[in-house]
Amino acid sequence: MELLIKKLSLTCRSHLDDEREKDKEKELQEKINGKVTLQEYNQLQAENDNEDFLQQYRKQRIDEMRRQLYSGKRFEQVFELESAEEFLDTVDKEAKGTLVMIHIYEDDIPACESMAGCMICLASEYPLVKFCRVKSCVIGASARFTGNALPALLVYKEGDLIGNFVRLTDQLGEDFFAVDLEALLQEYGLLPDKHAVIPSCIRNASAMCYTHSDEDSDLEID
Repeated sequence: MELLIKKLSLTCRSHLDDEREKDKEKELQEKINGKVTLQEYNQLQAENDNEDFLQQYRKQRIDEMRRQLYSGKRFEQVFELESAEEFLDTVDKEAKGTLVMIHIYEDDIPACESMAGCMICLASEYPLVKFCRVKSCVIGASARFTGNALPALLVYKEGDLIGNFVRLTDQLGEDFFAVDLEALLQEYGLLPDKHAVIPSCIRNASAMCYTHSDEDSDLEID
């Protein structure tokens, strides 16, 4: 735009030409601030005077896509928390702005298996969210809590508890799927826009994405 202004200052134009050029500058600035259609983009490419605008527009769009792709740390798996200290560190020490979801479970509760499969699917769909799971006995939960509240899901952001779901079977039933859990979390505004980043390919359902687990699983995910 500066080059265009200098160019105008060195040429002799009629008042009508000046007005037309001002309108053109205004139009270009509006397009820089917004988005251009494919047809408009092709028209601009055909005009030599708009070369500077095209370069600026390309750079702006590239910067926007780069910010979207690298706007946060990518996790893309479910992390097994094996101690109370690891639980507290995950809640308190994760990077600012990171959403942390922790599934509290026990192996002998059938609904916890459904929840585990849902967490794997959502971890691949929402790579900027840190999905974790921890056994209730690891964090010192009482037997009463284990029997009445599981599966449970705690949602943290910057150390604050912003979502607390106990006995998820009350909302989702005994046999539920990732889309059901996703809809519940979206209803409470606890999931980011998954189109803000390019999602990774959904992992093979037979590959359990726990970082500290060697157990085989016959869990199948639709």
